[in-house]
Formats: sequence, structure tokens, C-alpha cells
Amino acid sequence: MLGHYNAMFRTLIKNDMYQLYICMIDTYVLEKYNYLMNNKNNNTQYLKGLFEIAILMMLQKKKMYGYELTKELKESKCFSISDGSIYPILKRLTANDYVDVFSEEYEGRIRKYYRITDLGKTLVENRLRELESILKYFEEIKGMD
Repeated sequence: MLGHYNAMFRTLIKNDMYQLYICMIDTYVLEKYNYLMNNKNNNTQYLKGLFEIAILMMLQKKKMYGYELTKELKESKCFSISDGSIYPILKRLTANDYVDVFSEEYEGRIRKYYRITDLGKTLVENRLRELESILKYFEEIKGMD
């Protein structure tokens, strides 16, 4: 199974980063996430890192506001996120200079938007390389059977 997804993963790296996000979730990450969420001793740091990378990858496509990000994550069916819980993650990403925050008027109201910085783009590139390496290693382990 991983071999098929690993090939898709490599192809998508060349094509579309957003699609890469979907493929990444469809492979190892979804299985690991489900395991961790069903395990009482789940690794919350691991999940925080996945949320952060998913958010940064979405912000590579366009500026987004908090609820819009939450909605996208929920629609992915990979993350269980409640309304409002994204804001501490966005605050951490902003504090680490991975994301800029700015306000814009939308339909007569002021709305806070987030956009990825160059440092955030570099982080995504590095994390995706790490994930590709992990997937390759899992494929090697699988071949040991």
C-alpha cells in the first residue's frame, strides 16, 4: 500500500503542494492520527506539528482567516478540530514568524487574515522532505517482511 502512495507522493511534489497535503494525509498521517486519537497516551506534540504544516500549506495557496482554516481542516476528515482551537496554533505560528497576520474589511466588518512568510515556506519545504524521508524508510521497513 505504501509503495503506491509513495509514488503518488513523489509525483505530487512536482505538481501541486496543496494536492501533496491531501496525499500526505491519505497515507501514513491519517493512520497515525487515528491511532493517536484513539490512544489515551496520544502524542499531542506530533499532532500539533501536523496541524501547523497543514495550515502553512493551505496558506501557501491564499490568505485565509481562522474560521476558513478550521472549516478546511474539518472538511479534510483528517483532523478533529473544534471552532476556536486553531487560534493558539495561529498565535504560535505568528510568534515564530512563520505567518503574518493582518486585518482587512470584509462586508463592513474587520476580519483577521493570515498569510505564510518566507520562513514559513522554508519550514514547509523542510518538513515535506522529512516526511518523504520517513515514508521512504517505512517502505524499506515494509520490504523487510
